[in-house]
Amino acid sequence: MRYLLPFLVVALVAAMPASAAPIAPCKLVTIADAQTALGGPVGKPKIETLGLYQSCTYSRGRAILTVQTRALSKADFIKSAKANPPPVVAVSGLGVLAYSAAGYTLLAWRNGTEATFTIVGGKGLVAEKALAKRVASRL
Repeated sequence: MRYLLPFLVVALVAAMPASAAPIAPCKLVTIADAQTALGGPVGKPKIETLGLYQSCTYSRGRAILTVQTRALSKADFIKSAKANPPPVVAVSGLGVLAYSAAGYTLLAWRNGTEATFTIVGGKGLVAEKALAKRVASRL
């Protein structure tokens, strides 16, 4: 029986579902989406990995749109969102679970992926909400 134990462990691990990788932020928010959010043509996106996040940044003049994604459970998303600088306010009507943090960042979650939208030098939270609503089905 003890010889079967390693095989059982391997079989159980192999049967466990793999955690889904988060959608790449530049696929979540395309160039067309960024142009709509920033009100005109944008440059080539800057793609980076920042700690646990994948990041995509678009710019138009002084306006900057940054989208970050990471894999995260719903419970951890809620806990993380509420740990942001206040005020942290639930946002409804976007088609995803969402919070506004400190009045300038929108945090959204769906299907195991957190997406953070930040627009600097533009219409801020209003544009972030419109953008999140536009791309919600891709999350």
